Amino acid sequence: MTTSSKKKVQIQVNRELSEAAEAIFQELGLSTTTAITACYKRVVAEGGLPFELKLSSQEMAVLQFKNAEKGLPVTDKIETKEQLDKWLSEGDEEDDETK
Repeated sequence: MTTSSKKKVQIQVNRELSEAAEAIFQELGLSTTTAITACYKRVVAEGGLPFELKLSSQEMAVLQFKNAEKGLPVTDKIETKEQLDKWLSEGDEEDDETK
């Protein structure tokens, strides 16, 4: 393949995602160009994406949690598991006091 028959493709990708993928490519002995070219070849060979686009079970659980929390009276933003545990245990303390 001559240089004139190549097309330059530029994309913008989240820096952390890019670095994580590049580390895997390096472990596999691939350059980013080789990995992307392999992906393009699989798209052409299969007539579509070479993988299924769907949420993982973890992503699905997060989505379900976010949908469930919409109706809850949360006034503080909960961003960590520790904050969630603290918020959930606050209701337990009130229950103990009323017993």
